[in-house]
Amino acid sequence: MRLCPLLAAVVLAAGCGPAPSSATSPASEQAVTPPDYVTLNSNAIKFRRGDLTLSINPAAGGRISSLRFAGKERLITQRDAKGGNNWGSVLWPSPQSLWGWPPPETLDTNPYQVAVTDTGVRLTSDIDSELKVSFSKHYKLGSLANTLVADYRITSHAEQELTLAPWEITRLPAAGSVFFPTGETGPVKGQFAPLPLTYQGNVSWFDYPASGIGPDNHKLMTDGEEGWLAYHNADWLLLKVFSNVPAQLMAPGEGEIEVYANGENTYIELEQQGFLTTLMPEQALQWRVVWVCERVAPNATPDELIQRARTLAGRARTL
Repeated sequence: MRLCPLLAAVVLAAGCGPAPSSATSPASEQAVTPPDYVTLNSNAIKFRRGDLTLSINPAAGGRISSLRFAGKERLITQRDAKGGNNWGSVLWPSPQSLWGWPPPETLDTNPYQVAVTDTGVRLTSDIDSELKVSFSKHYKLGSLANTLVADYRITSHAEQELTLAPWEITRLPAAGSVFFPTGETGPVKGQFAPLPLTYQGNVSWFDYPASGIGPDNHKLMTDGEEGWLAYHNADWLLLKVFSNVPAQLMAPGEGEIEVYANGENTYIELEQQGFLTTLMPEQALQWRVVWVCERVAPNATPDELIQRARTLAGRARTL
């Protein structure tokens, strides 16, 4: 493979799978053959297979910058954000009380180092000077059609214990429906307006209003069950699958499931968090999230969508 100038210094490293929750030594560096679905260019890393095309931007926090499925862009992209930073899909440390606002630039917006692996790509941040953590993101396409497997690692470089949780934030168009199995705790809104929920049996449901939700920003933070969170808009379904977090192990002031809708009616955030974990110096936590994209009928009923989400979640757990 011929690398572009931007990535000419890329490190070729061994593949990445789920790692133990404690720190490990770096994999031995060696030349590898990247998967045939990976393309590197001067602006992005692209994955292409089947109906799915993903772009990852190493220069902007190693974030997922584009998701094209069945020929259509599905994420809020940098162009949509019009100079703002609320676009694509990113990883944050939780709880937010550790850092306030805005997110740490080292982890959220600064360039990440890139390594091509035999299964995908690994992107690694510098150490954040305030939080004393670094992020690693390994992305690959799963064997199930139209799936992305994200293996996240947060490593502590602090001199004392550090307690935190992983938090994935995905920006999507302000339309469609969000749903997830209802957990043990009721919804919390924080400093925002509440996000209105309905219930389909034991599944919590939010339909984005056709007239918009502004002018207030709305937020939902709660516990979930079964370890999945779904978004349906027109002809597609996005399912995120992850380890279910008991309510007592959620980060303080946060939720396993979070949904944010901005008052300008331009995007929503589909968010989920992992286990609250205490790390000793140089220890790391590992967290896997599987995205599944599926074609569905625009007029699919809630019961049909819930049944499909549960079926796909079961399959995703085999990856």
